[in-house]
Amino acid sequence: MPTAPKWLNDALEKIAPSFIRTVKVEESVYLNPQVKKIRLKGNFTSLDFTPGFTISFRVTPTESRHYTVSHADDSKKAIEFVAYLHGNAVGADYINNLRADDQKIKLAVLGSDRQYDPKVEKQVIFGDETSLGLMLSFLPFLNRNNHQFMFYIELDEENMVIAEEIGLRNYTIFSKNGVFRSVECIQQLPLLGNPEWSDANIILTGNVNSIQNFRKALKLKDHKGKIYVKGYWLEGKKGL
Repeated sequence: MPTAPKWLNDALEKIAPSFIRTVKVEESVYLNPQVKKIRLKGNFTSLDFTPGFTISFRVTPTESRHYTVSHADDSKKAIEFVAYLHGNAVGADYINNLRADDQKIKLAVLGSDRQYDPKVEKQVIFGDETSLGLMLSFLPFLNRNNHQFMFYIELDEENMVIAEEIGLRNYTIFSKNGVFRSVECIQQLPLLGNPEWSDANIILTGNVNSIQNFRKALKLKDHKGKIYVKGYWLEGKKGL
């Protein structure tokens, strides 16, 4: 969760108003006790919602929380994101407190990291609960452009059915504290032994430890495709 002095956050809102949107909460629904979907109404017509487009909420005077836009409607007047609510952190508290019809919610529009390459036929996205919005943002582009793709998702036991509930497909679910805690186990995955996927784009997100292990396994297998890395959290560390 990015942290900055209050004066700096105040200044950024004043000097960069084009990055700030004031929105209404149109829908706020718990998909289960740990996962919540939020739909926001506002004016986003000037934005290009490519996969991975990120928004940011200022959840305290000094802290902000980033989320990936999982869906933007055709009019670009409503967007959705999926939030993972873990523990009693201020970000989770902020999202828990968002209710339908809440008015004048401020967010910053941060744009996309350009992880999606439409010219690459095969795409693999890895992550955990914190990556669900990213995966949903990729899905329509992957379908529309006839990519071959896979989602690899490591989840807590209570969230094992969430991928089906939110409409993902071509996914494989793994238990946390399992395969991706070991480079050797990752190397045994069919994906890494299949030469037809050796030039795929691989996008690694979520838990930093899992990302590091997966990236090392790919390097040891001499993976030919691009590897994109974006850690969302790390055990024992506040604020990625």
